[in-house]
Amino acid sequence: MSAPTKMRLTKNEIKIQVGEKRARLFLVPKDRAEGIVRLLQDFEVKGDNAFIPWRDAVNDLIKKYTEAGVALKGARAKTGLSQTELAEKLGVPQSHISDMEHGRRPIGKKMAKRLAVVLHVGYRIFL
Repeated sequence: MSAPTKMRLTKNEIKIQVGEKRARLFLVPKDRAEGIVRLLQDFEVKGDNAFIPWRDAVNDLIKKYTEAGVALKGARAKTGLSQTELAEKLGVPQSHISDMEHGRRPIGKKMAKRLAVVLHVGYRIFL
C-alpha cells in the first residue's frame, strides 16, 4: 500500500491552494502560475450575494411554464436527451414531454418516478 508523500517545493514551482473546506493544493511551474492566477481572478465571484436560490435564477421561466416543467427541461438537458429520445425511453408520445415542460400536462407521481429513473434525479423535483 502506498503512503502519501510530501510535495517538495523547488525554486521553479509555487503552491496554489483552491478552496477552503475541501482545499486542493496544486504545485505549479512558476512561469505558468501568474497566468493561472490571472485566469482565476477573471472568474472570481465578488460580493456577499454571490449565491442565489435556483428558483430566483429561473423565476421568469417558472412563471411562463411551471416549476416542474423547468425542472424537467433542465434534467433532460443535463442528460443530453432530446424530447423525442426521452419519449422513446418512456414509451410516450413526444408531445406529452413537450406538454409537461410547458405546463400544459401535469406530471403525476407515477410519471415523476419514471422520469427520475431515466434522468437520474430524485422524483420529487417534478412534483
